[in-house]
Amino acid sequence: MRIKASQLRLPAVASALAVVALLVAVAPAAAKGRHHHHSKRHHSPPAVYVSTTGKASASDKSCKKARYSSIQDAIEAVPLKGVVVVCKGTYPGGVNLDRRVILAGKPGATIDATGDAYGIGVSASHASVVGLTVKNANLADQIDDGIVTIGFDSTGAPAGAADHVKIIGNVVTGNLGSGIDLNSTSYSVAFGNKANGNGVGINVADDLAKVASHNWISHNVTNKNFGGCGIALADHSGAGVVSNLVDHNVANDNGLSTPTAPDASAGSGVILASPVPNGIVKGNLITHNKFSGNGHAGVVVHAHAPGADFSGNAITFNVIGTNNVRTDENDLQTTGIYLGSLAPQTILVKGNQIHDDYYGIFTSGPVTLTAKQNQFHNVTTKVGTFPTF
Repeated sequence: MRIKASQLRLPAVASALAVVALLVAVAPAAAKGRHHHHSKRHHSPPAVYVSTTGKASASDKSCKKARYSSIQDAIEAVPLKGVVVVCKGTYPGGVNLDRRVILAGKPGATIDATGDAYGIGVSASHASVVGLTVKNANLADQIDDGIVTIGFDSTGAPAGAADHVKIIGNVVTGNLGSGIDLNSTSYSVAFGNKANGNGVGINVADDLAKVASHNWISHNVTNKNFGGCGIALADHSGAGVVSNLVDHNVANDNGLSTPTAPDASAGSGVILASPVPNGIVKGNLITHNKFSGNGHAGVVVHAHAPGADFSGNAITFNVIGTNNVRTDENDLQTTGIYLGSLAPQTILVKGNQIHDDYYGIFTSGPVTLTAKQNQFHNVTTKVGTFPTF
């Protein structure tokens, strides 16, 4: 069953806006609340402060009087549902958000994960990460994500995934893995982030053999991610990537790190993919996004193995410019939307504006295209096909 935007968007919008509104007020309100315990005006959650100059003897009422110099120590100290305010400065990576709290960055707050396997690993459900810059996760042969919804133990092994995580208004860049990795999570939100210059911009996957479902990826900018796609929805374990909403994002110039073709960098605006037999990537809605200049098509389906279930996916009302500049399997021309599958699939493509491509839509393999109300401008061939994938 395909997800409807209204099923996820309204509660998620309200929740995301509530977090943002809370953070606008939390620092002054928390400080005042300590002096006016009986005031009815302020009901903000408790806050602790992290600064590069933090001292254990400080009053912890503001960034200038921060008690903590370690983000991890502050996470462990703050009351549940409280706020860890990260003040301007640069802090090391490998942060474990293992409690239900809000990790909120002030302008200029940066986690530099150089030499670390990740910037922030979130293992506590209902936790939030807001307003931070997270960069440079680059430890060899590790996950190397900026922000990931998986926690890790002291050996670096995965220690569980979190659900209902909010990742809002962050800048993630220079991470060799994904800037943001909604991995093995459900009902999580990535909203208003800038995920540029990573291996992949935003990833939605099921690497812990736990379904990734009902996540909301909205109003993000995911440009110039060198190793792959702007946004990826990929089943790697067979658990499934199901009923996710990807809307109002911009994903341009991804997957251009290598100059050769075809299939050079596997970099599309957004991809729905699975390399595993009987993979499940279904019921996802890709709508009202903008894609241009990507190595592969603006929107791509790659169902590489037999028995894959990509039913109920819909690609609607996107604006798609020149893409597939590095080409793809059986398609050596610029292309707006590419649908490739080894197994029979039926995919809805409706109301998209596709311009300045050789192919508007290209199918490779036994794909049944349900195309409605798409508009083509300066497109040589509206629909191209190839019998196999």
